[in-house]
Formats: sequence, structure tokens, C-alpha cells
Amino acid sequence: MAGIAAATALVTALAGCTPAASGDGSNASAATERGDELTLQFRGSPMSLDPALQGTASGSIFTVLAYAPLIYQAPDGSLQPSLATSWEFTSDEMTAFEISLREGVQFTDGKALDAEAVKASMEYFLEKSGPNLSSVGPIDSVEAVDDTTVVIHYSKPFSSAPMSLTQTAMMGNIIGPDALADPESLLTTMDGAGQYTYNAEESVPGSEYVYERNPDFWNPDAQMWERVTVQIMADPNAVLSAASTGQIDFGLGSALFADAAADAGLDVAAVPFYNWELRLADTEGEINPALGDPRVREAIGLAIDRSAIVDALGGGYMAVSDQMVVEGNEGYSSDIGWDYDLDRARELLADAGYEDGFSMTVLDSGLQDADSQIAQAIASNLKKVNIDVTLEVDTVSIPSFIEKAETKKYEATIWASNGDVGNTYRGFRSTGTMTNPFGFVDDEMESMYAESLAAIGDDREAIYQKMSERWQELAYSIPVLTQHYVNYVGQDVTNVKASPANPVMLPVGPQPEYNWQPTR
Repeated sequence: MAGIAAATALVTALAGCTPAASGDGSNASAATERGDELTLQFRGSPMSLDPALQGTASGSIFTVLAYAPLIYQAPDGSLQPSLATSWEFTSDEMTAFEISLREGVQFTDGKALDAEAVKASMEYFLEKSGPNLSSVGPIDSVEAVDDTTVVIHYSKPFSSAPMSLTQTAMMGNIIGPDALADPESLLTTMDGAGQYTYNAEESVPGSEYVYERNPDFWNPDAQMWERVTVQIMADPNAVLSAASTGQIDFGLGSALFADAAADAGLDVAAVPFYNWELRLADTEGEINPALGDPRVREAIGLAIDRSAIVDALGGGYMAVSDQMVVEGNEGYSSDIGWDYDLDRARELLADAGYEDGFSMTVLDSGLQDADSQIAQAIASNLKKVNIDVTLEVDTVSIPSFIEKAETKKYEATIWASNGDVGNTYRGFRSTGTMTNPFGFVDDEMESMYAESLAAIGDDREAIYQKMSERWQELAYSIPVLTQHYVNYVGQDVTNVKASPANPVMLPVGPQPEYNWQPTR
């Protein structure tokens, strides 16, 4: 399907997802005026202030305040105009994607948003080869057709083009010309066309990041706060305390403290999000020969009692995960899934020559997996089939964890993915990254993935489900549990929404209805 119909179909499909966040501001009335300050919390320092080098998910808070995206993904998952007013595929093969730009927009540096600026920003993103490069597709070139029209040319079909330009994919967060002329400045300042401007003088890197309302933002009605502050706070107890006492208006929560948060009068916003997995990166047995045997990998999948782990750790804010993606995302299939079968696991290990088990070292992030509870539960389960797990826990930062994961010193890591099958697989297949440091390739998965990039709607769903089935056969990554994205919302904030299609809760959007609002 070519032209605007392709983009429309994708938007319609996303809009059909049912919102599932419990924290929708039900404890507050509608906003009547702009608030003075919104104070948020994040667990650690940003990967970078540069959109080309920044991470995604909740960590994108540092960039989305100052950089507006071309296309905005709303809380219900639908795609809405932002810096781009319309978009369409202009080739039957889905290799040319045309974007029409909003007029009258300017960057912090005072320069106008035009096609040349967008082209330069995209080319910079591609040149930097940052952590989100795999999400933007096989771009061949970017063309500025006229002042308000940009066309992205792909070397192969890429039906996910609209999603690749949303707020958390980063390439769509357009950087101003002055900053691009001095790229080093992007590490300490920001030059975007977003609702807020970064106040580097008042900010304290590693502790507090301050943003002031942008007086030149194209839609002032959408600006609900005069000032937004992001505080760095890693300890989950400290986060709960700060939210309960009003020191922060929004905190990244924990299922373990959700009941306590509700008792303290906080609104608990929860939606299925993190799909936690044991990622068996060394699938060719380069440093651990056992993992090169598919029978061993299958045995690991069968040895994990997911229900018991969920009952022990999460209760109502976790669920068993037995496949590649979380229920509610494209590619989920009720016809597949891992079972818990210790006898079969032991049988497979014996057939592979590991009746007495083996040892493996697993890298975990103590910042993402609080107190390494998920990692320890997995290790305890594997001990039942004589697999001895040595945990190495990084508590420094997310970038530190990623750097270690890419060294090829660890045959496995514990990490979480999110999104549909296509998004998840794109992350896994990026050779040399933390998700695929040993560079695995499966020809069957590659073939199906390529086919999915030229499909939308029911056709793509069918392909994604086949990919899920093949992924389970390979057992490269062993799903364990779905962790709800649990956050605390204070009494002074309302309109905080999310859904399985877009579980990332961010306070800004191009129109008032998408923004977090003050209750008084």
C-alpha cells in the first residue's frame, strides 16, 4: 500500500490499542492554569544530553523536554502531528517517506525550522551511530525537497518509518543548526524546538537538570508548567519518601512499594512494560561452550519457574512472561510460550553432556533490577538443574552496564526489552551492541524480519507471530516476567496516561490534552 494510506493504516492500528494505565489522574481535577514547577525523578545521569547519543524509554525525559519530535506518539499509541503536520509513503515499495513540516517553528538558537535543518539533524544522528541507530531503518539518504518538505529514502522497505520519528526514537527530535555547527556543545547545552529550554547554569550534572518554559514554542497552550526539574535519585526508598512528602511530583516507582505509595495518597500509575529476560549472548559457545548447544538453551528456558518468581517479587504489578513480547503488543501469540518442566530440563542437559551442570557468569544492572532481585531469582532457579550462576552486578550507571555488556566478557546478561516484535528484534540483531555483543545471526529470523518491513496491519502481525515462534525455538533470550511500569504521581499532577502500545510516561506533547497538567 502506497501513499498516505500506509501511514494512515499504521496510525489507525496503533490508535486501536486499549489504554491500560491505572494512574490517569483520577485523584485530581482538571487543570485551570499553568503550574509553577513540575519536579520529576530519574534513577541516574542521562546517557547524554545529545539526542543522537541518548537512550530511550523513560531516560528520554532529558531530551524530550527541550527537543520536539517530528511525530508524536500519544499515550494511547496513536501517532499525532508535531513538528511534522503530515507524512506518507510515496513509493509502493515503502522506500520513500515524505514529511511535511510545520511552519513558524524556531529553535532555541533563533533559527527557523526548515527542511535543510531537519536534513542536517538527521544526517548528524546517522553519523554519530548512537544507541538508537537500529530503530531508524536502512536509510540511504535524506532529501530536502523544498523549505517544508523532507523525504527519507531507504535502501529497503521500512514500514516502521513513522514510529522511527517519534519522541523516544531520538532521530525525530530535531537539533538546531547552531548546535550542529558545534557538536561538542550538545554534551552540555541543548538546541531544540521543544516546550522547554535547558538551563545549564542552574543545573548540576549528575544531580539536577533544570528546564525553563520556552517563550517561542509554537503552541503555548500546550505548555502546562513554567519550569520542569529532573532530580537524580536511585534509591527506591528515597524515591517513595520524596514522592510522599511532595519533594517530587512524579517518581519511577517499584512494584515492591506500590501499596505503600497508595497508602501515602499517591496515584500509582501502572502499565505492562519491561519484558525481563536472561539474554544468552554467547549462543555460539565462544567463551562458554555449553550455551552453543540449543538443548542447553532450551533446558534453561524450561528450568525457570516464572509463576513462583512473580508471586515472590511482584504480585499484582508483575506477570509471567513466556515469549518475546508483552501481551498487547504486535506479535504476541497465545499459541506459544515457555513451560516449567524440570524433568525435561535435566533430560536435555544430560543429552547435551551436562548432566552435572556447568557454570556461567551473568551481568546484571543494579539500577534497573533493584537489589538484583530478578537476577537472584533466576540464579536460584537454575541451581536446581546444577547450573551455577555467578552474578556480577553493575551499580555505577546504565552506560557503565552497557559498556561492560559489550566487552564479550559475559556470556549472558539480564535486561528488559519492550515494544512489538519488530522493535524488539531490531534491538537484538545490532551486532556489537550490548544486546548482541557476539554477533549472532539467524537466517530465518532475518528473512522474516525483512518481509515484515514491507508489510502493515494483519500481514505484519502474522509475520511477527512467526518470528515469536522462531525466537522461542532459538532460545537466544529467555523471557521471565513482565514488570509493570510502576510510577508514583503526586496530588499536584493530573492527566498522566499510558498504554501497552506506549507505556513510557512523559509530561509533554504537542497539544494540551497530551500534557501532564497541574491540579491547582
